Amino acid sequence: MKRFTLKQVEKHYDDTFDYDDINDKTPSHNKRFIDGLKMSSIKDGAYVLDVMCRSAKAEEYYNQKRKNLRFASMDVSSRLLKEANKRFTRNNIKGELFKLTSLDIPFKDNTFDNVISYETIEHLPDPGKIISEFSRVLKKEGEFIMSCPNTSWDWIHSLVAFLGIHHSEGPHRFVPRNEIIYHLRKAGFRILKEKTVILIPIGPKFLVEFGEVLERLLGERIRRHIALRRYFICEKM
Repeated sequence: MKRFTLKQVEKHYDDTFDYDDINDKTPSHNKRFIDGLKMSSIKDGAYVLDVMCRSAKAEEYYNQKRKNLRFASMDVSSRLLKEANKRFTRNNIKGELFKLTSLDIPFKDNTFDNVISYETIEHLPDPGKIISEFSRVLKKEGEFIMSCPNTSWDWIHSLVAFLGIHHSEGPHRFVPRNEIIYHLRKAGFRILKEKTVILIPIGPKFLVEFGEVLERLLGERIRRHIALRRYFICEKM
């Protein structure tokens, strides 16, 4: 099992100066929070926790789509938090930004209406711990929205980073589906919906669109094994 620390993750994101520039050229990147909102039931006025918010692009998008949202947004990277703060100010986003220095989330039990976690658990040293913390700070019957990469794509991420097509994943461990489901259930979550998407994440528009058509034809049972991104929409019981 890969071992790494929060400090190592922090250094990776602090040193990846072109993080947003590269991701903006990758259609699949921003789809994680766009699709996540479509599958969610986030309501106007919700209090939302976002752990590993990066530069707060999800907050910017959600702030446009819902009214009076309030965020508690956390990240390990001081550099990305500065970018997030600029985005909060520029877009009049309500909420606060916090430095993530521990997997013990510094909020009381039953605080949030929603917790969002996009491509996060694979970059934290103990996925089970952070999922249990998500449950603790979420209100009863609150909603948890998570995306994470399929383990079968780990080598592809390494290859595109080696070729300079995309930035490195940095310290990470792609978490197997069965392990994720185990941690979710142990933390008291009921899985409302699971969806696996994206066969062609980059390339000409016609090729990406072909991948989307192919996704629909294949269905979830096949996509679960070969598609890039997993979504879990969960309710705290």
